[in-house]
Amino acid sequence: MPFCHPATVVSVTTVTPHMVRIGLEAVGDWRWTTEGWGDERIDIAFPRPGERVADIEFFNRPDYGNGNGDRGNEPPWRHYTVRRVLEEGRRIDVDFVVHPGGLASDWALRAAPGDVLGVFSSGPARAYYQPAGSLSWQLLVADATGLPGLGRIVEELGEGDVAHAVVEVHSEADRQEFRTRGQVTYTWLVGSGMGLAPSALLEAVEQLGFPEGDVYAWVACESSTSRAIRRHLREMRGLARDRHHAVGYWRLGADGHVPGMNGADSA
Repeated sequence: MPFCHPATVVSVTTVTPHMVRIGLEAVGDWRWTTEGWGDERIDIAFPRPGERVADIEFFNRPDYGNGNGDRGNEPPWRHYTVRRVLEEGRRIDVDFVVHPGGLASDWALRAAPGDVLGVFSSGPARAYYQPAGSLSWQLLVADATGLPGLGRIVEELGEGDVAHAVVEVHSEADRQEFRTRGQVTYTWLVGSGMGLAPSALLEAVEQLGFPEGDVYAWVACESSTSRAIRRHLREMRGLARDRHHAVGYWRLGADGHVPGMNGADSA
């Protein structure tokens, strides 16, 4: 069974000045298997620079991953987040943060219908956002790389769900609006983080008033900032480990693959 599946670009949409949405359609009978969690991870193989079709067969070789000359020769791939699932997994949208110098970002800026990517899919999608039980309130924290996951989470909240989102973006024009059945308030931080200036996410979280009752927190941003927020949630807010998930989507100053799902690949 193939490990990496072909998907054709069917649409390219500019969401904000620093966010591009790529619509992908499955080629063949495979489908994206969703568990319904808002920050589902997708691993994508990209065309090599100057090409339009990813080398999918490289990843489907029987000896792939066995150390047989893969290092230095492996086609580019990155972690991202599934922004939207359509037509029972036949189509998916993926949002890309665009910025100078990133391989995936550069590809997204020149992407066109007909380009072919590889999608790694061998079972149920993986995700971090998994609130359990009855909740009084949710805290959702993200920089631009975590915003696609946050947007989907907000859009999929149900009646009676209450949340506050703290979001860090490049500019006022990068703020987004989301339709939701839940009750969501926002703190937008503009011009900090993302390598522009020190992140203001931790300070914004520290200044929030937490309500009484069962709280769940989800954090997706630069790795050192996510660790600092996780420490605050545990030590100062007393949140148990199963009541928060803080994920580093990228590392400041690092190149190549990032540990999270949707980050700037060389921010």
